[in-house]
Amino acid sequence: MTKTKNNENAIIIFLKGFVIGFGIIFPISSSVLAMTMGIYEKIINIINNFFSSFKKNKTFIISFALGVIASAICCCLLLNITLKKYPVATLLFFTGLIFGGVQLIVKKTEKKISPINIGCTIIGALLLISLSFMGNSSEVIISTNLMGYIKIFLVGLVSAGTMIIPGVSGSAILVILGYYTPLLSLISDTMHLTNLNPNIFIIIVFGIGMLLGIIIVSKLMEYLLNKHKIKTYFAIVGFVIASIINIIILIFNYKIKVIEFAVGLILFIIGYFISAKLLKEDN
Repeated sequence: MTKTKNNENAIIIFLKGFVIGFGIIFPISSSVLAMTMGIYEKIINIINNFFSSFKKNKTFIISFALGVIASAICCCLLLNITLKKYPVATLLFFTGLIFGGVQLIVKKTEKKISPINIGCTIIGALLLISLSFMGNSSEVIISTNLMGYIKIFLVGLVSAGTMIIPGVSGSAILVILGYYTPLLSLISDTMHLTNLNPNIFIIIVFGIGMLLGIIIVSKLMEYLLNKHKIKTYFAIVGFVIASIINIIILIFNYKIKVIEFAVGLILFIIGYFISAKLLKEDN
C-alpha cells in the first residue's frame, strides 16, 4: 500500500511540475500556478533549505523537476513555431493569461489602500518598466563574446528571480527584454543538434544566472512575505501592471494583420479565462 501511495504521489507531483513548467515557458506566473496548487510555500522552503531537506523531500524534488523539464521541452518546441509565424496572436494570448492573474494578487493585498502601499505599487511598476530599457526588441542577437555572456547571465538572473515573485512571469520579462524568441530558437536548435558548442555554453551561462536568481529571490521573498506581506503584494501589483503594458507595447511593434489580430483577441479571452479559472481555485 505504501509503495502504491508513494507512486501516486510522485505522479501527482510530476503533473503539478508539468503545469508549472507551462508557466515557466509561457508568460504566465509559474509561482501563481504553484500557489493555486498549494505548493508555493513548500517550493520556497525547499529552495532555501535544499541540502538539509533533500532527503526528506527527495521524491517531491525529483518528480517535480522531471515534470517541469518535460513541460518546458514540449512548450518550447511549440512556441518556437507560433512566435515566428503568428507573433501578435501569440502575445495577445500571453497577455490574456497574465491579465487573468491580476485578481489573485489584488486579493492578497487585502485592499489595504494607503499612500505607502500605493507608493509600493508605483515603485514596482517603475522597476519593471526600467528593465525594458535593457533591450525591447524581439530580434535581440545573443553574442558569444564576454559582454554577450555577461548580458545572458544577467538576463537569466533577472528572469528566474522574477519567476519566484507571485504574479510576475520570468518569460514575460524575457519578452520585454527581447530575449524570449532568441532563446527559444537557440534551445530548439540545440534539440535538433545544431550549433551545439556555442549554444550549450550560452545555455550553461544562462542556467547559472537562473540558479543564482532563484536562490537570491527565494531568500528575499521569504523575508518580505514574513515581515512586509501587504507592501510586498502591492509592489507585485505594480510589477504585473507594468508587465501587461510592456507586452502590449511590444505587440504594436509588429506589423498587425486584421485576421491575426482578431484571432489574437479570441486567444486573449481564452487565455484570460484559463488563468482566471486556475486562480479561482486558490482560496
